[in-house]
Amino acid sequence: MSLASEVTTRRETATASPDDDHPAVRFRSRVRTNATPGRFKRRLESLGLLALAETIDRYDTNWHWTGTGQGYEILWRDTATLTDLLPLARL
Repeated sequence: MSLASEVTTRRETATASPDDDHPAVRFRSRVRTNATPGRFKRRLESLGLLALAETIDRYDTNWHWTGTGQGYEILWRDTATLTDLLPLARL
């Protein structure tokens, strides 16, 4: 059984620092799930993703047009590539 009902990942471009010619690209994912923080982190670790996460924040929403939602928002380290994040499909 899947741990997540929905996973979305978006790319964010950070502003370049004065000594850098290229802006950094970062990825941020939102995972909709009812899993506890411990269970969620154990699953990320089993997929080899926990070490790539810079921050993991829980969110709760109560939007009437989409139903209630809860889950985690993950900001990935700037070294993470989209290829590194492919195991998210197995959450």
